[in-house]
Amino acid sequence: MFIKVYTSKQNFLMVNIDHIVYISPGSSNRGCTVHLDTGVRLESIDDYDVLLNQLI
Repeated sequence: MFIKVYTSKQNFLMVNIDHIVYISPGSSNRGCTVHLDTGVRLESIDDYDVLLNQLI
């Protein structure tokens, strides 16, 4: 299963959920960081809750 991680309003990456280690919320509930098992961190413009809702 894949989720969309928006890095800007027009650009997104499809991320396999098997590679997500954890998602850390951003400050003031704006954006979040997706940490992958490869060591890559993706800064998302979406809130933490938006990404979690894609997993349901």
